[in-house]
Amino acid sequence: MTINNLTFKFIKYSFVGIICTLIYFISMFLFVELFKKDPVISATTSFIIMTVFSFLLNKKYTFGGVYSHQQLLRFSIVAGIGFTLNLIIMYGVVHLLSLHYIVGEITTLLIIPIVNFTLNNIWTFK
Repeated sequence: MTINNLTFKFIKYSFVGIICTLIYFISMFLFVELFKKDPVISATTSFIIMTVFSFLLNKKYTFGGVYSHQQLLRFSIVAGIGFTLNLIIMYGVVHLLSLHYIVGEITTLLIIPIVNFTLNNIWTFK
């Protein structure tokens, strides 16, 4: 794969990420504000919904190929790694370094998409 192909694939991955982020926030709003559900449960449910959409959209538009349960499992593992990294980074920035949470959000925004894209590109959808 050439650099241009990899760059184009990352751009498509980023667009899917933007769509899935919107799905997450819309789900959160609906669960919390409209259905009056607990925010923590809503965040977990919204994360799962977002992950399913992310898999389907990335499978179709970013990576292509034939669907397999193995890919769905691997994608879920990568999503779990991203979720765990998010928790670790946010905890470290906010509680250990005593910085504003926005610094943590920016840090996760710079690190996690690259980690997830790399793992999905070389492992999930290889």
